[in-house]
Amino acid sequence: MEILLISIVIGIIPALIAHSKGRSFFAWWIYGALLFIIAFVHSLVIRKDVKAEEKDMIAFDGMKKCPFCAEMIKSEAIKCKHCGSDLTGNNPNLDLKKSDEEYLKEARRKAGINE
Repeated sequence: MEILLISIVIGIIPALIAHSKGRSFFAWWIYGALLFIIAFVHSLVIRKDVKAEEKDMIAFDGMKKCPFCAEMIKSEAIKCKHCGSDLTGNNPNLDLKKSDEEYLKEARRKAGINE
């Protein structure tokens, strides 16, 4: 009986580690209760689930993805802190049908390089 209680309690350790990396707490708790040593090492070496974290940030933290650079920003933002893009839709420089030469000219102009 004590072994069962110990395994249930000790299964929480890998479950918490895996949950912090975006994995299912309940599934990892079961895994940790049954195979603690393997689950513990496995939970330490797994990578973060970026997509799950982004979904949580969008759903619970009031964040959104920048349509230009795909970084997470606050939903109230009017300018992306990562790429500097205008998110209000009032950007006169935003032309989605530019040619490669137009992009090159704009990049040179922004960099201060004269042709």
